[in-house]
Amino acid sequence: MYKLQGMVVNQIISPGLEPLYPHQQVAEALQSMHRQHVHELPVVAEDHFTYLGIAAEAQLVDLSPTTLIGEVALQQHKPAVSSHANLFDVLKMYQENLLSIIPVLDETDHYVGMITRDGLLEGVAKMMNVQEPGAIIHLQMATHDYMLSDIARLAELNDVRILNVYTLYDTTHDMINVFLKTNRIDVQALVSTYSRYHYQVIQIFAQESSMDSLRDNYDMLMNYINM
Repeated sequence: MYKLQGMVVNQIISPGLEPLYPHQQVAEALQSMHRQHVHELPVVAEDHFTYLGIAAEAQLVDLSPTTLIGEVALQQHKPAVSSHANLFDVLKMYQENLLSIIPVLDETDHYVGMITRDGLLEGVAKMMNVQEPGAIIHLQMATHDYMLSDIARLAELNDVRILNVYTLYDTTHDMINVFLKTNRIDVQALVSTYSRYHYQVIQIFAQESSMDSLRDNYDMLMNYINM
């Protein structure tokens, strides 16, 4: 699994997004989803903090436009994450529910906001330090050969600082993929060192990250996470 730690959910709540309320009609709800570029929205009671569930576009399009949201049969399952959860909890929630948004609740289970896919993407970007220039090195090795201290020591010998490490386990083949975010664009000497010490270098991302490449990597991350 990827190690994404240190940032909590309340730091990536998407600002300005509006939930649905029971008094609203289906037509208004669909317009709100379209305007906010999402396929689902949380439904919150008229007290503005009791979370009732999620209304999905796929469900609402089959209903009369004048039907009230309060009359719609919402699923009993009400996916949400705590405002003090970490990014990995959100990734897991997205993977399990395949939603475009994830509602966020505080410690008293009151609704406090939602996280969109782009909001999660921004959080992952911050955790990966993509705003900092530097290459990303993708190594692969047998699980029993993985020693982060050895990998870090070789980087230090080459005057390269590792800004972040995240790992992806291949349980089928008992292999581990290690992604190193470094502080340098030119890491050829370090790559040669890793190869000399029999680490398999899969790929080097040596350019400053763009949002497009980050989205591609995010999609890969979501596809690989398997709970």
